[in-house]
Amino acid sequence: MVNPAVLGRTIGNPDTATELLPASAFAYITPGTISGNLGRNTFRKGPVRNVNASISRRFRVWREKPLTIRAESVNLFNTAQFSAPDDFLIDSSFGEITNTLNNGRSVRFAGSFEF
Repeated sequence: MVNPAVLGRTIGNPDTATELLPASAFAYITPGTISGNLGRNTFRKGPVRNVNASISRRFRVWREKPLTIRAESVNLFNTAQFSAPDDFLIDSSFGEITNTLNNGRSVRFAGSFEF
């Protein structure tokens, strides 16, 4: 590590990831050096903010037979969860976040009638 000012940063936004984790802050280990000075898992990934919700309603219809209607949502507010930035110094995409971990919002509707 050449520039220790990058330590302690949370890398969670693809727009600012390369600014927070520049390749110029790191250098290759010179021949004859036993190990580098950067610990393992030094940088943190951005937080996971996800809201899951469900709602259901039970109706009595014919002769006390219940009808249940249910709606469920995973990632209700469609918040992207970004993956970790590229951590290979030799890649041209070092420090960039190029993928998401979730598939976005999904909604499921269900109905059941008990007889």
